[in-house]
Amino acid sequence: MPFLSWRNQYRVGVADIDQEHRYLFDLINEFHDSHRGGADEKALAQILNRLVQYAEEHFRHEEESMLESEYPLHAEHCALHEALYMMLFRLSEELAAGSLRIDRDTHRFLRNWLVEHILKHDLAFGDYFARRAKGMANGEQESSGEAATQ
Repeated sequence: MPFLSWRNQYRVGVADIDQEHRYLFDLINEFHDSHRGGADEKALAQILNRLVQYAEEHFRHEEESMLESEYPLHAEHCALHEALYMMLFRLSEELAAGSLRIDRDTHRFLRNWLVEHILKHDLAFGDYFARRAKGMANGEQESSGEAATQ
């Protein structure tokens, strides 16, 4: 059984973002499994570095989607991303420097930052995005109907 399992409750409803979240789950599982399997610190540092790089890409993509859809909590969400990125980056730097002892708390942090962020913040964006898309679709239908009756 994977350390971190994808569940439907984590679906934001934006296909690209959901796919990126699944890949973040995969990277955290790879880190966990490699550590439990006895991988050396260099191998773990490489996995954690990939996680940091991919998280940065994902955050950028998510923020662009929020900006394009005029998400009212865009600035706050960006600040959360920045804080999460810095925590991940620090972990990566500490591991590379040999000053990080990977333990249960490290794994718990990796699991919790992703799951809690999705459940507390990304789902709110998904709801907004869905409402906005539905409103636009209804508005387009009304405009089409009005044009047809004129």
